[in-house]
Amino acid sequence: MTNESKITLHAGAAHFLTHFYEMAFPALAIPLVVSLDMDLPDVLKLGFFMYLLYGIGALPAGLVADRLGNHRILVIFFWGVGAGSVAMALSSTPAAMTLSLALIGIFASVYHPAGMGLISGCIRNRGTALGINGVAGNAGFVVAPFAAGLMNWIAGWQIFYLAVGLLSLGWGLLLAWTAIDETPVHGDPSPSKNGCGANDNLKYFVLLCIIMTLAGLAYRSNTVVLPAYLEIKADFLWNFLDSLHISHLSGAQNLAATFLTSAIFAIGMFGQLAGGKLADRYDLRKLYFLFHLAGLPLVLLMGVVTQQWLLMAAGAYVFFSLGMQPIENSLVAAFTPSRWRSTAYGVKFILTFGVGSFAVYLAGWIAKTRDLAAVYFFMGGIITTFLLLIVILMKISAGIEKVVNTEAP
Repeated sequence: MTNESKITLHAGAAHFLTHFYEMAFPALAIPLVVSLDMDLPDVLKLGFFMYLLYGIGALPAGLVADRLGNHRILVIFFWGVGAGSVAMALSSTPAAMTLSLALIGIFASVYHPAGMGLISGCIRNRGTALGINGVAGNAGFVVAPFAAGLMNWIAGWQIFYLAVGLLSLGWGLLLAWTAIDETPVHGDPSPSKNGCGANDNLKYFVLLCIIMTLAGLAYRSNTVVLPAYLEIKADFLWNFLDSLHISHLSGAQNLAATFLTSAIFAIGMFGQLAGGKLADRYDLRKLYFLFHLAGLPLVLLMGVVTQQWLLMAAGAYVFFSLGMQPIENSLVAAFTPSRWRSTAYGVKFILTFGVGSFAVYLAGWIAKTRDLAAVYFFMGGIITTFLLLIVILMKISAGIEKVVNTEAP
């Protein structure tokens, strides 16, 4: 197996598990409401520190990865989330669950700076590789809701967390025994057309960070509320199960909603591939704007329609909202030097996931004062704001004729 293949495999597995854990908790929100005898907004708050630490931990993880190497940090990722998952399986109180989820969050934060740093620095076709890696992460989104719902239905949520935790620990052991060469294959960002160099690129990166922070808030809002929103607004699959006389089984309604959530995020896999391929061919700034622009009317539509129309609108929105991620990650690489690439990704994810974690409270507050549909109008306002900021980024970086992924000579 080539070095690039090993990087693709293990970074992909880590990305899969990162988003698997991220999506598993909201998918189990309704069963936990019943198990803990709590309201839905209060159950969602149990995951606040998981999402917060998922973001906050990214920057220190990036700093350490740039010094100790991304390979070692990814091993720590697998072992840490595995331990947190086993702890969650053994938890029986809200406090214990909060701490266990927080443990998952702090170690899950390790992946993005280390994994993205490894891919962006050590694989020549960076956009395509980031797209494939994005598909692996999106597969975590796809599999998690249905796997969590199915396992909860069959054996309970505790067994679900135990099984995934043991899998994570095992993969970490495999990676620890795998040799990976981390020699960079890309040069540093090129100076702009007017002769300005690193300082201008830093200015563009700072503005990009503001944009990505707002995008992270919108992203988290959708992932937190979508399974419960589908259970309420798109119950056509539940009605079908009812016609088969199996709706009386415990967890069947949650299973139907989590299956729909998985189907929606499956569509995002195609978006990731499309975004990755396009990122190796066209100006990243224009692609970034167009993908977000396409998602705006779709997220507003999600706040209005129900049943099958909601499923289609959500699937189309996820295509663009996840499809832009290889483009966004390529922009980070295009504006930062290789010597602190993992740190740059740490900055990105501490902002997108750290600030995005507050969507747990914002979404809960909006749902309590209005309804879940209002969350999507809130997202529409955020998307409109950062679309304007992307236009500003395109204008002030006009001195760079084209921002693209570049391969090593």
